[in-house]
This record gives sequence, C-alpha cells and structure tokens, in this order.
Amino acid sequence: MGNLSLIASAKNWIDSRSVETLKDITAFRGVKKVVGLPDLSVGLVPNGMAVLTKDVIYPHLIGGDIGCGMSLFEIVGGTKSAKKIKVEKFEKRVQKLNALEDVVLENDPHLGYHLGSIGRGNHFAELHLVNEIKDMQTFEQYGLNQDGLYALIHSGSRAFGQIVFDSVSGSYDPSLGIVVDTEEAKAYLQKHDEALALASQSREIIAKRLSKAIGFGEEIACVSDTAHNSITQIDTGWLHRKGATPTNRGLVIVAGSRGSLSYLLKPNSEKFTQDSNYSLAHGAGRKWERSSAEAKLKNRYSKKELSRTKIGSRVVCSDSKLLYEEAPEAYKNIDIVIEDLVQASLATVVATFRPILTYKE
Repeated sequence: MGNLSLIASAKNWIDSRSVETLKDITAFRGVKKVVGLPDLSVGLVPNGMAVLTKDVIYPHLIGGDIGCGMSLFEIVGGTKSAKKIKVEKFEKRVQKLNALEDVVLENDPHLGYHLGSIGRGNHFAELHLVNEIKDMQTFEQYGLNQDGLYALIHSGSRAFGQIVFDSVSGSYDPSLGIVVDTEEAKAYLQKHDEALALASQSREIIAKRLSKAIGFGEEIACVSDTAHNSITQIDTGWLHRKGATPTNRGLVIVAGSRGSLSYLLKPNSEKFTQDSNYSLAHGAGRKWERSSAEAKLKNRYSKKELSRTKIGSRVVCSDSKLLYEEAPEAYKNIDIVIEDLVQASLATVVATFRPILTYKE
C-alpha cells in the first residue's frame, strides 16, 4: 500500500471506510507515511492513526480536542484499603454530584475553558484495581502497588483546544495543509503546545477531584500520562497522532471499554516502533458509530442494566443517551487490539487493570 501501513491481524475488526480515508490521506501534500493502528475506528477522521508529514501540518487531522489523552494515577490515600473497598460507597458519593467540578480542591487553579472537568462523549473518570501483573520486574521498577486504588482519566483540552483549532479551521485547503514556516502555522503550534500542557494539568485536577469525591485526600501519584491527539515535531518531520499514543513517554495505559480490562504497556524501543510512526493504540476503538449504538441496544438493555457491566463494575452517568452510545458492545475487543500490538513487537504488557466504577458527565 505504498506509504500506508495497517497494523491489525485477521482477527481484528477494521472498518473499510476508515482504511479508505487513510488511503486518501496518503495523497495529501507532504505526507510521508500513514499508519493505521489496531484500534482504528470509523469517523470522518478515523481514530487510531499516525500521520508523518514533511514541512506541512494538518490541524484538522487531530481536531479540536488537542492534547486529549489518558492518565493513570495511584490514589495514595486509598492504598491500604483497596482490598476492602465497597464500591457501593463510592457510587453513592459520586451520584450526589451534579458534576465533578463541584469538588473544590485546596489550591484549585481555576484554569478556565471548562478545564478540570471531564467533558462528554467517550471521556470518563474511572476507578481501577490491579487485575493481573504480567511483568513484575517492570511493575516494581516503577514503584507500582498491586494493592493500590487507581484513577484512570480520559479527557483533553476542553474549550481551549477547540478555540485553537477554530482559529485555523477553514483557512487552508484540507489536502494541502499549512506550511510550517508560515506565521499561521507558528501561531497555531504555539497555542497547540499550550493546549497539550493544559490537558495534562486538567487530567491531574480531575483525578484529585475524583479522589476527594470518594472520601480520600488529594494526594495522587502519576503512573502514566500521554496525549493521543497531537502534532509533534520529530527528526524526520511532523507527526500527527489522532487516537494514537506516543512510545517515548514511559509506560502507556491503553483503555478498554468500561466493561473490559485496561492494559498498562511498556513500549519497545524506537528500533521497533519506527514502523508504527512511534505510536501505539489508545484504546479498544469504536465498532459502532454513535448514531447507531443507541438504536442497536435500546431494546436489549434498560438504563439500569447498563449501569452495571458484565465484569461487575458500576457506571454513574445521568445521560441515558450517552449510556447507550458508550456501552461496551459499541467497542472492539481490547484483548485483540493489545495482542496485535504485542505481535507487532511494539510493546509488552506490564499489568492489566479492572474498572470498578466509571463516572461520566
């Protein structure tokens, strides 16, 4: 396929429309290499792709949620009691919230632009326990606690990132991009980098609010923090990641659906990950579009049934439409996605994590 590479096994479900979109992107000006990852999913701009360009950037390939990513934190105050946890207590506490923003921190930075809040769609704040350790040496090397309570946060730059994208949206031909040495590109990239930093800070704030909401303090320890929507300059050009996680940021958490395990991975060296544009999958990837998920599931499950998952975790979400759109059935099999990454020598599994509570707004 020339400068297009698809990392997916025969067992993996890949939407053909997404592959066709990737083929179209290969013809854009300055595009050197396009990679579809195992979580490649349907969309006008598919999630699960990494695009390398020379001298040109394409802001619309990553969209308005600049810096959207996954962060895994250990809740320090919850360590000793993790095995004695009664998730019902946590569920009752967060059900009382109108929004996580209601939780006031001691030194709340008030970032504005709705930062410090989760956002809608597939964004979430989850509580996890360690399910199984696959690589004890690495697990202990990073100081992880097998009896710990963890917060997994999926969120981005909220309104700030959208404003940054809107400043250039429609100003360039989508197949020609913006030349990087122009003032327009420089202004965008400066604000883009601000959005990356704010998104990371926002995820930390969300984790602290979640910890405090369930009765623990604000002390948390970061295990993994990676953005999967970004444009980054590397030695060989400009790397656009849309739903693709970088391999040079330490350990990587790859989220399943709320009804499956999530995986903590150790990326392999650049020698191996060069073929994937130095990127890993960011999650399971959608199998069904939002517009069809509710119609497919409405007659099969009640709202109450969707508030519990098959693996026993709880879901707190006041928006019934979102409950159906984000149901585990709407996502691909995370185990196959991870298997594809491992078989491609891109990463090894350090541990699996099991969700016990998902909070969505």
